[in-house]
Amino acid sequence: MQFLIIDDDDEYRRVLRYHIEVEWPDAVVEEYQPSAAGQLPDGFPLKDLSFILLGHPTGQEEGLHWLKMLIARAECPPIILFAEDGDEFLAVEAIKAGAADYFPKGKLTHSRLIEVIRAGLPLADNLVLKRTQGADLRGLKDYTFIARLHSSYLSSVYLAEEEGSRQRRAFKVLKSVPDTGDGALFDRFLQEYEVIAKIDHPNVVKIFDLGVADDHAYIAMEYLSGGTLARRLLEPIGHEEALDCVRQIGRALEAIHKAGVLHRDLKPANVMLRDDGTLALIDFGLAKQMRLEAAITGTGQIFGTPYYMSPEQGHAESVDERSDIYSLGCIFYEMLTGDRPFIASTPMGVIYKHANAPRPKLAKPLADLQPALERMLAVEPRERFQSATELGDWLEARQFAETVAR
Repeated sequence: MQFLIIDDDDEYRRVLRYHIEVEWPDAVVEEYQPSAAGQLPDGFPLKDLSFILLGHPTGQEEGLHWLKMLIARAECPPIILFAEDGDEFLAVEAIKAGAADYFPKGKLTHSRLIEVIRAGLPLADNLVLKRTQGADLRGLKDYTFIARLHSSYLSSVYLAEEEGSRQRRAFKVLKSVPDTGDGALFDRFLQEYEVIAKIDHPNVVKIFDLGVADDHAYIAMEYLSGGTLARRLLEPIGHEEALDCVRQIGRALEAIHKAGVLHRDLKPANVMLRDDGTLALIDFGLAKQMRLEAAITGTGQIFGTPYYMSPEQGHAESVDERSDIYSLGCIFYEMLTGDRPFIASTPMGVIYKHANAPRPKLAKPLADLQPALERMLAVEPRERFQSATELGDWLEARQFAETVAR
């Protein structure tokens, strides 16, 4: 899901972001401050948004200017209006102008906001499919597209059903095309997944097809209906289950590293569950083939998510397998405690803590896992597990020792 929050109040934008990310941890949330950025540009892309959360008044507007301006755009998603000094007359005027719903800012509750968003999801998804069926998805004639699962500025993921076999697939479609000047991105997208498609491993998502249809690069992959690990972490997870998850993710990393691929964006939202509870590593859109030339992947760029980013990656330094192991350590800590190992008010603050803050400590009942956690989260790569195989050996040795002790 993808949201755009438009409001001049920094704190209220943070409140809305919090409500969304608590319910949908892997949602994409963008913010826009009219008083600093001015009127939303005509070319600002709205077609991939699920919802707009619009503050009122916005900037120096009179009446419901912003709401009416956005609604007039054919690609506009549902808009929820939040009024500073609202009343029932403004609510009626907003609904008449096209708002999907209305809240006085001081009376917002989490449950009510989530209820309104969930009620509008079918409309939002139908709008996205209607807009993209003739664009992102054209040329893929053998599939019926059912719903959009995810969207980012680089790509969209759809649930599709193959005609004839009725098998469900997840389709990842690249939004950029070669003749727009993004040829390197286009090449990278296909080359990375060509390597992944050759990997046959139970903890790596299965790739069934990839190619180009009407100048759009696409990948048909296994549909993982169990949801993300990020959603699973909304509920407590026992340390044995956490260890099992680390084993499975570690085996996936071992497989992709042997194939010459780094993930570089390992986080709970990029680990998915099957119906049988097994895990599969997904989304290699930020992966880097270690043998590819720098001209394809670019240099000096910071990729990934700060909460799970190794110190060297956060500082745009060269990375290797040990960077993915660090990210897995961040996930391990979150599974054991329910908290991220390092938090700050800004992304750069998080990156600073990864490199400079003391390593987090586990509670006494989990003290036997502290040495492994510290090796995974070591600031210096040479002090970490040197490979996913080495990490797997440690986990097996621990499991064997526990079995003997019983």
